[in-house]
Amino acid sequence: MHSVQKAVQSHFSNAESSLPAVCRAGYFQFAANQHFINERVQSRGLYWCKSGHGRFEVNGVSYDLEPHDLYVLPWNRKIAHYPDEKDPMHTGHVHLIPDYRVGAKWMPNVPHEGGEVAFDSPDREDVDWPGFKGVVRLKIKADEPLGLLMDYAIRWYMQSHGENEAEARWLANLIVNELFRKQSQGAFLSSKYPEELERMIVHVNNGFHLSPTVSDLADLIGRSRSHVLKLFSKYLSVSPKKYIIDRQMDEARELLLSTTKLIAEVGQSVGLSDPYHFSKLFRRHIGISPSDYRQRHGPFSTPPNVSTHRPFLAKTID
Repeated sequence: MHSVQKAVQSHFSNAESSLPAVCRAGYFQFAANQHFINERVQSRGLYWCKSGHGRFEVNGVSYDLEPHDLYVLPWNRKIAHYPDEKDPMHTGHVHLIPDYRVGAKWMPNVPHEGGEVAFDSPDREDVDWPGFKGVVRLKIKADEPLGLLMDYAIRWYMQSHGENEAEARWLANLIVNELFRKQSQGAFLSSKYPEELERMIVHVNNGFHLSPTVSDLADLIGRSRSHVLKLFSKYLSVSPKKYIIDRQMDEARELLLSTTKLIAEVGQSVGLSDPYHFSKLFRRHIGISPSDYRQRHGPFSTPPNVSTHRPFLAKTID
């Protein structure tokens, strides 16, 4: 087992002393020229750029911020945020307390300045995480465990305000373990699309048979319908509706050529249960009807030519 994983598991196994906890989380859409500074943030911060661009400074050192970036930030940091003027970043953040004393009064919040509640609390401490000294930059992709965990933790905190201590500790345990697994893999994934768009693409590719709507995609990423339309138009040059239908038509063509399903059954398989609507869409996007497509392009679309090859007759020896 990797030494980093051993280190974090050793820390978690010592349950008699303390356990980590998620004490704050949320999303934030920056506006252009929206600059602000937090003087002393007492958490291990997970700072995730979901779309847009910008930069930030930690203790006077500047770091670029672009889609798929996940920064692990140090305890007691001074941080300043500087969004891009044309494409300001949309971020997710999760604040972890690495060592929140078991039995201490539960306060699901993180001080950002001196004098705030729980600032320099003896019940909260940092922990040395091997491989995570200072500011550490990772790349996470849509639909991978760490991204899903962070999205869940953010939505959990926004709905519950972190009131359930046991859940906060279990979430922190899962997130930190996944962080160390990610770091130990040394995999730096890249993509030309923002994380939000990539997550919607994954959702459509896996669930086109459910005929997702633009509203469904907006709910998936927690943004507006207009934001979804903008992402598809900017990066894919199509509307979300057309992207979904294209995916359905691709699967329909595959089923028409590779199965003996009835036309209506093919439509149902791709999420279009009305046979008339399915045939109309297919003709509009492919140019011919589903039955004509199968007849022209299927493996038995035309009878095979009669073979003119004469079989070889071996001579026999009497």
